[in-house]
Amino acid sequence: MLNPWYVTGFCEAGAAFTYSRSGKTFSLYFSIRQKEDNRHIIEDIYQYFYNIGNIYIGKSLGVNQDIDSKKSFIYYRVNKINHLKIIIQHFDKYPLQSPKKRDIYKIWRQMVLYKSEHYRDIEYEKLKEMAEQLSGLTLKNKELSRARNNG
Repeated sequence: MLNPWYVTGFCEAGAAFTYSRSGKTFSLYFSIRQKEDNRHIIEDIYQYFYNIGNIYIGKSLGVNQDIDSKKSFIYYRVNKINHLKIIIQHFDKYPLQSPKKRDIYKIWRQMVLYKSEHYRDIEYEKLKEMAEQLSGLTLKNKELSRARNNG
């Protein structure tokens, strides 16, 4: 069994708390994407979270779109609301330490709980507002990471 703080630390660097939207429908999910070399870590995290969600294997093309640049990756994704609540239980008990990642998590958490509590009467505008906040934080976090890596 993995140490819960290890899971939090790994997710601090490699997890996404996000959503996708199609029309007025919001799908929330938690995901981790790694090189396939790290398959054992993803499988351990999957087992740590009681085998909820799914593991996918895929290939991505490198920047130059060269046939030799194809790299395999492993992707762990959880998207059912009841399963996302298990993810929330973990991060509430073993919180993320980075203020930026913690802020992203807090908004995502609000979205999950809102969808769970209001699944029959979801106010699109309320969820859209939370989604815009989450997108703003996520974009800001990516820009800061790029600036650090290029600086």
